[in-house]
Amino acid sequence: MRGEVAMARFEALITPVADGQALCAALEQIAQSWGAALTWLDRRNASLDLVSGGLPVKLLLELRRGDVLGVLVSSREGMGAGAPQSKKLLDQLLRELLAHVPRAQVQFRSDRDGPIFQGV
Repeated sequence: MRGEVAMARFEALITPVADGQALCAALEQIAQSWGAALTWLDRRNASLDLVSGGLPVKLLLELRRGDVLGVLVSSREGMGAGAPQSKKLLDQLLRELLAHVPRAQVQFRSDRDGPIFQGV
């Protein structure tokens, strides 16, 4: 692994999130305001692709069983300095999602809680 730099990867879980038109509309609105391409991979998984400060970033959203929304932000930004651009995008996405989804809260963040969700 000599010469390779660890890629940025941040995860978060938001709950409760209802599956449906309100969430789809919120994601469409966020994508449009960010100038991002939103792609629905199936009815429970979406991908937002954008470029931030010249850095390509992928945001994956997964409606998990129950009322949990999984969020993954990944980019080629190095983790040596904490990947500030990628972390900033995670912060912005979570802020906007929470503004659109009533009663939702961030249950887990890998940058805050460690790399693996321990559950409750």
